[in-house]
Amino acid sequence: MYERRLKIFLAMVAAGMVILLARLVHLQILKADEYRQRARDSLLQDEPLPTARGQVLDRNNRVLAADEPCYDLCLHYQMLTQNDPRESQWLRVQLARIRKAHGVDKDQARAIYDDRVRRTWELAEELSGASRAEIAEAARQAIDRIRAWRRRCNVEMLAEELQPHPVVTGLDEATAVRIRMRLKDMIGASIHPSAARRYPAGRSACHLIGRTGPVDESELEEQNDSTGGRSEQQKLTLYMPGDSIGKTGVEKACEDLLRGRRGRRWVQRRTGTVVREIPAEPGRDVHLTLDLDLQREIATELARPGAAVVLDVATGEVLAAVSLPEYDLNTFGQDFTELSKELADLTLWNHAVSVRLPPGSTVKPVAALAGLHYGLLDAASTIECRGWMDSPQDTKFRCWIYKRSHGSHGSLDLVRGLEQSCNCFFCTLGQRLGVRRQVEWMTRMGFADPPGTGLPEEYRCILPDPRTEDTVGEARYLAVGQGKLTATPMHVANAMAAIARGGEFRSPLLIREFASRQQVRRLDVTAEQVELVQRGMYRVVNVQGGTAHNYAYDPEIEICGKTGTAQTAARKIDQDGDGVRETVVRSGDTAWFAGYAPYRNPRIAFAVVVEYAQAGGGATCGPIARHIVRLCRQRGYL
Repeated sequence: MYERRLKIFLAMVAAGMVILLARLVHLQILKADEYRQRARDSLLQDEPLPTARGQVLDRNNRVLAADEPCYDLCLHYQMLTQNDPRESQWLRVQLARIRKAHGVDKDQARAIYDDRVRRTWELAEELSGASRAEIAEAARQAIDRIRAWRRRCNVEMLAEELQPHPVVTGLDEATAVRIRMRLKDMIGASIHPSAARRYPAGRSACHLIGRTGPVDESELEEQNDSTGGRSEQQKLTLYMPGDSIGKTGVEKACEDLLRGRRGRRWVQRRTGTVVREIPAEPGRDVHLTLDLDLQREIATELARPGAAVVLDVATGEVLAAVSLPEYDLNTFGQDFTELSKELADLTLWNHAVSVRLPPGSTVKPVAALAGLHYGLLDAASTIECRGWMDSPQDTKFRCWIYKRSHGSHGSLDLVRGLEQSCNCFFCTLGQRLGVRRQVEWMTRMGFADPPGTGLPEEYRCILPDPRTEDTVGEARYLAVGQGKLTATPMHVANAMAAIARGGEFRSPLLIREFASRQQVRRLDVTAEQVELVQRGMYRVVNVQGGTAHNYAYDPEIEICGKTGTAQTAARKIDQDGDGVRETVVRSGDTAWFAGYAPYRNPRIAFAVVVEYAQAGGGATCGPIARHIVRLCRQRGYL
């Protein structure tokens, strides 16, 4: 019996030894390399390396947006946390250092420590303009977001306790130097190099350039989900809380190009030796077709709420796209509260591609091309103008000449119809075309789609629905740019460019890196048909009696154009907060002048619009357009 138990015991011991031996073989032979690497990694400190965002440049390589070196005031994790059990460990270390450096006892060391903490928080409050509690709370929230992000994305990085946490960002070098001189009297504070987005052009082209801002929760989820896998390289492309991301304009449209990729560094904790490093990759530069100097000069000339667009006829490149009012991109954060309250002139909107307005008579050349395309007009066709359509009492469909003098234009061909901007001529043409055919033609000319610049703010035009709105009245309105039709200045300028280049549509090109996306198509009209429209637009400006002759004629440049004055509903706001927009803040007409130059060899196309003007399109926008053409000649674009 005893021998049997002894054998069982020895067998169990032997089995245990075999299992232990097998485990040792597994750990020390089969998995030796893996565990050796884990041991090494535990002695390493993992640090993310920031990347630099690419620049935005104009056509002459003028910098419009760039990362500029700056400095951040950072505080130690323990300075930002309260009632943390780890604080006592950090506190003991700090007190020991003070006692050793100054040769003082424990109580004296604590007094020095408390004084340095006070100085540190006073500096942070002075630079940030916030209280200690507000600074600490904001930092704790940022740390919590990073922790949540790490768990969600399964990313290992330097622990929060060992990271410097920025509480004041964007400090210039002089300020950083002054702070460094004061750091010896503080504790837990440090200055670290950083970068801030700067916009040398200030207010100019602010809507086109756009702005950046901290990535929010929805953007984190959207951008990181699209990354796919979680390899080491892919983890470096993930957005972290606190990262900057393009919010508007080119900054947003070109986010993938501009952003770059962060790097990563592994440092030995004891020696500070860099063991391994994946360098950061800077973002790519983005090149615009915009001429910053021309943009500024046009903005000075326009000088009122509205927009002006200038396109290169041959290429479709956007030479200028002014939107007024403007704001300073460098101070947007400080100015946002006031800007967001501004509802009279919609300062934050890009009026060149986002604000849709009734185009008025600037759409008549488009209606003329539609009539020619569908065979309803030719060079010999005439339409009678009596000054009114149905009766003199019907105020909706009168010609402007009847409103002015109870007169009429009589019998007009297409060229004279454009020259005189005869409403009866084009209402009759619109009635013959109907809504469906006009919408079909305007779709071919790009009005049914966003312009194609790539800007996230651009809108398509609003067109009547032929299925439900193909009425005589809507057909008439559509041909004279009223009714349900609204368009952006970019659409109108691009329609002028298509006419100038003889019936070829090209979507506007603003971002050179997007050149492969440009749409090009031939419109189904003959050169002779387009020439009729071109001749009419020439006579608008260059013949006595043309509707823009007194305002836009230039004896040195043959400008072709079309005036437009569109009745526009007053802009109202909810001033008293009762949910009803009843306070009128702007009233008047939408004044337009659009066209191209020069007549015989078109080089530029343009559209100028002034919102809520108190005079017609010719008187308001004609002189502005003439000056814009002269500016383009001075800069070599004609």
